[in-house]
Amino acid sequence: MATESEETKQAGTAAEEAKLESSSSSSDESDDSEILRAAGLLERYHIIRSSIAWYNNVIVGASYSTPTALTVPTFIRALHSVIAQHPILASGIRLPSSSSKAPSFIRLPRVDFSQHGLILWESSGSAASHGRDLRDLIVRLHNTPFPNDKLDSTPAWRIAVLQRSYNVPTAYDSSTNAQGRYDYEILFCFHHAIADGLSGAAFHYSLLDALATAARDDAASTSGYDVYNVPEDLELLPAMDDVVDLGLGIKTAGRIASYLGKAIVPSFLRKQIWTAGKIGDSLAETKVQILQVDAKALLTAVKAHKVSITAFITYAAAHALYASMAAVNASEHGKMKTVRVSLPMSYRRSAGWGNDVMVDCVGALDWDIHAFDNLHREVHAMKKLTKEVRVAAGATRDSEVGLLALVGDMEGFFRGQVGKERGLTFEVSNLGVWDKEKVTAGGEADDWRIEQAVFSQSSSVAGPAFSVNVATVGERMVVGVQWMDGVVGDKVMESLVGQLETDIATFGKKK
Repeated sequence: MATESEETKQAGTAAEEAKLESSSSSSDESDDSEILRAAGLLERYHIIRSSIAWYNNVIVGASYSTPTALTVPTFIRALHSVIAQHPILASGIRLPSSSSKAPSFIRLPRVDFSQHGLILWESSGSAASHGRDLRDLIVRLHNTPFPNDKLDSTPAWRIAVLQRSYNVPTAYDSSTNAQGRYDYEILFCFHHAIADGLSGAAFHYSLLDALATAARDDAASTSGYDVYNVPEDLELLPAMDDVVDLGLGIKTAGRIASYLGKAIVPSFLRKQIWTAGKIGDSLAETKVQILQVDAKALLTAVKAHKVSITAFITYAAAHALYASMAAVNASEHGKMKTVRVSLPMSYRRSAGWGNDVMVDCVGALDWDIHAFDNLHREVHAMKKLTKEVRVAAGATRDSEVGLLALVGDMEGFFRGQVGKERGLTFEVSNLGVWDKEKVTAGGEADDWRIEQAVFSQSSSVAGPAFSVNVATVGERMVVGVQWMDGVVGDKVMESLVGQLETDIATFGKKK
């Protein structure tokens, strides 16, 4: 298995391997025998967006605590079980030969765990540096795309394992915490076409049980596990648009009419949305900051005001943006009358799927927030958003995903946005509270368990200027903030993260 330290040794052969795989992939393109199904609307959107290097990946990570050290053979045996449960992990992506054709998912003959870069295994430098080491690893993964020439021969995912060090320089060295347990951050990084954020949680639910089982089976053979042979009868779940009603109706007609009307209505009569400028033509570096939140305290505060965590975080992020821009760039702040937020939501209930399967099944609600300077006075607006999100999660018709059916040339759709104003200011995506029954193996607290989770995604050329992603395990909430270099500016974003942390900590408290 390739580890980070071995990457330099393998760099010399990587280019030659890529050439061979690219040649093999092109020669196999006419062979339809391994095609599992065509990509659906949302999957096609994600595949084409990534294929033109406008977006890289999603990360859902979890902090694992275990009574015994995790070994590479145990980890790989556990992954065999996880892949068997989630067929999409054994599939590849075949890009279309022309814009008139749809991409498709194909069955991979095998998953080779010794493949360069599929699994990274590292340790944090010290107890004090662990948080920084984790963030740096997330940044590295986000800025590493899935190469087009390997999509139909290798999995569209990778995993990074970061063992937490309890070393204190000049004091003592330790691999265990005060309870004598081992702690690992396991980051599942994946192509957005194969899964959504909740799928990342489903992956970790499966992995936790598989790790506990593999660790208990000490006598199991460690040979023959470097390769997972994919069954020939592999079947994927259907695309979301095959099981969810995404029909277009009166609301869609009104939306299209509104869009066309922009060419007629004078600009001074249109709503002025601040979205951080025009869309560029290439992806820049994704930057990340991570906040640790006391979920119990925040949940108590939002419940007292009868608003949801998602609605509160949305308005807190908007307040942090307005306040930070006022402090860092007053002239730009003067242009900020309204911001537009995207709130992704799961359509799994409409599809009949639970949170234990891996699919790409989401829609989104756009929400405009007018400039304000006092977060506590926006509780009424938060209540309104709380209600709107609840309604939108069950209203799949006339959704933005359904509008993708009107797009013939997806690449042309993306390229045509260059030079136009960005459509969204920021995004807030919340995975919610992870199932408490699924974060302890077998329900035993002293066995393997997940203590914390992190959710993050790479920047998008034509997407929001920044994103806020939330995941909660028990009383621990992690808020990740990601942005693309050169869009809003690091000074503004760093100020925003600090203000957001303050707003979360002080909401609902008497001044």
